[in-house]
Amino acid sequence: MFQLVREYILFRRMVSLKKVVFIGMGFFFLYFIILFPPEAKSDTQPSIVPGEYASFQANGDIRRFVGEVLYFDISFLWFKNAATAKVGFYEKDGPYYSSLEAKTKGFVGFFTGFRKHIYRTNFDIIEGGKRVRANKFMRKVIEGGNVEKSEHFFDYNLREHRWLNYENEEMTESSKEEIPIGINFDDVLTAFYNFRNGVYGPIRKGNRYTVQTIPEKGNDKISIYIREIEQENKIRIEQGRKPGDELLIDLLVPKNIFKTKSGRLRFWSSKHLIPIESTIKDYILLGDLHAVLNRRETQQQGVPVKSPSISFAPVQH
Repeated sequence: MFQLVREYILFRRMVSLKKVVFIGMGFFFLYFIILFPPEAKSDTQPSIVPGEYASFQANGDIRRFVGEVLYFDISFLWFKNAATAKVGFYEKDGPYYSSLEAKTKGFVGFFTGFRKHIYRTNFDIIEGGKRVRANKFMRKVIEGGNVEKSEHFFDYNLREHRWLNYENEEMTESSKEEIPIGINFDDVLTAFYNFRNGVYGPIRKGNRYTVQTIPEKGNDKISIYIREIEQENKIRIEQGRKPGDELLIDLLVPKNIFKTKSGRLRFWSSKHLIPIESTIKDYILLGDLHAVLNRRETQQQGVPVKSPSISFAPVQH
């Protein structure tokens, strides 16, 4: 009798222990699933290709670029991510403008005096919203305690271009010239958005474009060449690059714009005309710079876009 009672008690304990084990395992798996949900299947919505976006259109009202900011990581020599850059299109209380900022960081920043390039263009919107035209352009290069700055002002009613050059806030040059009738002086930022909006012509492989830019030291043109498919494929193979829908674009700009020896740039652009990889050739003291698109932000995506606070000095007559 007592033996049966002991076996019954032992049996009850074993059942209780199993309940505890099963309940504990249940909680564990529930916790595991919450923390590490099963991977989505491959037929879910695919991730968008770098440099492409759902709202892309080939041309239209150029103000659609307002709020877009592109961020880049820059490497050169054997230094990876030694600098950063961002370019954006903004609107503030009516006026439209664009800015490009690039700066070195870390050890390379120390070695280069934390060099920083700042470019800003104030825009007029013309041709029914199709095109931007600069009314002011500023370029500033900061290296250690040295600041080199130039400012350009354009009056298309008077057909007059005025400019001021500074060294450490001390004016070194002030002059003016006539803007020829039928000519717009498109700086690099103006050209960037006009090109993306098809202002200079249809975007096709093999096409060449010539942009009249701010005359400086005998250079007054920006040349753009979208490589033909055969040339693109050859370079793609040389670089070990996978086949894709990108465009390979070569640029030649006035050497003083980016402080390079040759003024040559090369872009791998997405089919939506956003640079995804760029090479700036022969940057003074540092060789070739290689920039890679980090991300694209827009106000439409709910990402707050902070406008840079860069101002112009008043025009001196």
